Amino acid sequence: MRSEVDAQVGVIGLGAAGSAALWRAAARGADVIGFEQFGSGHDRGSSHGYSRVFKSVTPQGPQESALAQRAVGLWRDLEAESGESVLHMTGGLSIGRPDGPLIAGLEKVAAETGLPLEYLDESELRRRFPQHVIEPGDIGVIDPASGYLQPELAIRTEWMLARKHGARVVDAAVLEVIPQADSVLVVTAERTWEVGTAIVAAGAWQRTLLPFLPLELTPRRATLSWFTPKAGRESLFTAETFPAFTHEAIGETGWGLPEFDEYGVKIGLDFTEGYEIVDPSANKKEVEDWELARVRRFVAETLPDLEPVPAYSGGCMITMTPDEEFTIGIPADHPRLVVLSACSGRGFKMSAANGDVAAQLALTGETDLDLSLFSPDRFSAGATPSTTSTTTIGATK
Repeated sequence: MRSEVDAQVGVIGLGAAGSAALWRAAARGADVIGFEQFGSGHDRGSSHGYSRVFKSVTPQGPQESALAQRAVGLWRDLEAESGESVLHMTGGLSIGRPDGPLIAGLEKVAAETGLPLEYLDESELRRRFPQHVIEPGDIGVIDPASGYLQPELAIRTEWMLARKHGARVVDAAVLEVIPQADSVLVVTAERTWEVGTAIVAAGAWQRTLLPFLPLELTPRRATLSWFTPKAGRESLFTAETFPAFTHEAIGETGWGLPEFDEYGVKIGLDFTEGYEIVDPSANKKEVEDWELARVRRFVAETLPDLEPVPAYSGGCMITMTPDEEFTIGIPADHPRLVVLSACSGRGFKMSAANGDVAAQLALTGETDLDLSLFSPDRFSAGATPSTTSTTTIGATK
């Protein structure tokens, strides 16, 4: 790397993963500069929504659970250094059939990782969590190391700590990323910057900035919704009585978070029909009635103590891969790039760890975690083919 570059590391896109990478690279003493077109904690991408689910055990597999466990320590480091509180452990409740994909997936990952789970039979589940409609044969599984994060606060805090450690932030849209033999050019409207290594964490804009990589990223529409407890039922939905949950019911997999602010109880679906977004900058904030029909039905039939019409709703985006996994790593043909698309609708909980791993890769070319599942080269010619998603997509949690 030449000595006259503008920074040792450049981070393009300062949403969940990029802000974490900026903080973690700066905390390691790197000369780092970040690029963000919309400002800190904005609502134009995939990293907003006032709350996001946190789980230490994820049914997707042990690699994601390893990232979630690493993230816990990093979120606590962020809180200790800043004095802010961003991760709130309420416990996590999963409800479903013992042989259903949700419960079976949790059991498999818990067995592989040794993480503890508590099991509730049908009667105990009904007694402890009367908010939920329980079907005969359902059981509950509690992951005590689950809860929710406050995404906008987390991102603003990461920016603050990164700047404290010397990071700079450029308020500009990046127009082009040009890898070179020993550096990367980052082109904005005002000027071209040169950095030793670039971490590209641009979310839905990733495919525009990296058209030369076979990433197969598809931005899709998602929505966020909050519901109000019915009169006299407010005490059922506090953080003390209503843990973060996932529930397989009525042909859906729904999830939700307790009421802790003026917005109410956040409820969503893991899989929603979201149309493809061609221009991420044009994703509208307004939500149409048809987009809410299925989540309204889920609330009406499984959470009868909530008003079934959302009090608030808003537009969001998810950037999907064909196999619905993250994309984290260094492309074989571009060793000065770190691709950080911690996406597919469930990346925020692990974003502190994803950013930390990206900082490691940018500074050393290596990481201590197994990222083979997330390789940015896995969709290239000659790689093992991936199964293309159906019309359902993962929801932003």
